[in-house]
Amino acid sequence: MRPDEFSQLSYQVESGVAVIALSRPDRRNAWSGAMAIEYRWALHHAHVDPAVRVVILTGEGRDFCVGADRGLLRDISGDAGIYVRESADLPPYPEGTPPWLQHNQCAPLAISAPVIAVIRGACAGAGFVLGTYADLRWVADDARVTSAFARLGLPAEYGTAWLLARQVGLPNAMRLLYDADVIDGETAARLGWAQWTAPADQILSMALGYARRLAMHSSQQSLQTMKRALVVDAAGSLDDAYRASVQDMDQALRHPDFRRGLEAQTAKTRPDFL
Repeated sequence: MRPDEFSQLSYQVESGVAVIALSRPDRRNAWSGAMAIEYRWALHHAHVDPAVRVVILTGEGRDFCVGADRGLLRDISGDAGIYVRESADLPPYPEGTPPWLQHNQCAPLAISAPVIAVIRGACAGAGFVLGTYADLRWVADDARVTSAFARLGLPAEYGTAWLLARQVGLPNAMRLLYDADVIDGETAARLGWAQWTAPADQILSMALGYARRLAMHSSQQSLQTMKRALVVDAAGSLDDAYRASVQDMDQALRHPDFRRGLEAQTAKTRPDFL
C-alpha cells in the first residue's frame, strides 16, 4: 500500500522526518481496522526510505486518538465479544526482527527510526497504546490521557503492561492502568510517561524541531544500533547485550559517520549527518 492510497492517515517526509498523522478528525481520530493497516504500511515506508531518520506520530485536529471506534466496540459487545479482524496485505517486519516483536502494535519498536508521539487533546484506550509503543512522547500541558481499560472491563491491551512497566517502573505502571483516571501532560511527565510537555499550540512545532535536530545531528547508524540495543538486546542477557555492543563498536569505527562526527568534534561544530 502506497502513502497516496491512505484514507485514514497522512504521511509526509521533510528534512529527514516522516510525519504520520491519524486523519479522522471528525471522529476524533478513533482507531479503526483500516487505520491500523495503514499505520503498519506507513511505518514500513519510513523504515525502508533512506531519507527518513525520525518519525513523528500525531493526530489531525484537536485530539490524538480517543480510542477504538465506539461503533465497533458496541458491535463487538452486541455480538457477545465476537468480531472479525480486517484482512489485508501487510508489509514484512524489518529483517532480523525477533519473533516476539513481530506483532502489529510492536511495529514502531521494530523499525530502525525513533518514533516520537506528539499528543494533544484526548488520548485514550487504543490511543494510549499507540503512545506507549512510541519511543518518546511529547504531551500537551492540557492533554487528557487515560488508559481507559479498567473502566471498560478490558485488560491492558496488546502487551501494554509489559512495556509500560519497563518505561515508568512497576508502581507508576499500576497507577496508570488500575485507576484509568484522566491525567494531564504535567502528570504524565511526573509519572515518566511523557518526556516533554508544552502548550498545545506549540507542541508540534517544538517536537518537529527536536526531530529535525536528531535527524541532522545524530548519526543514523548510532540511532539504529541504540534502538536495537534498548529494545531487543535489553530484553535478553547482559552477556549477549555486551557482545552485541562490541560488534556495534567495531562496525561503527569503520562507518563514515564516525569520521564525520570526529571531524565536527575537532572543528568544534555540530556534525551534519543528513
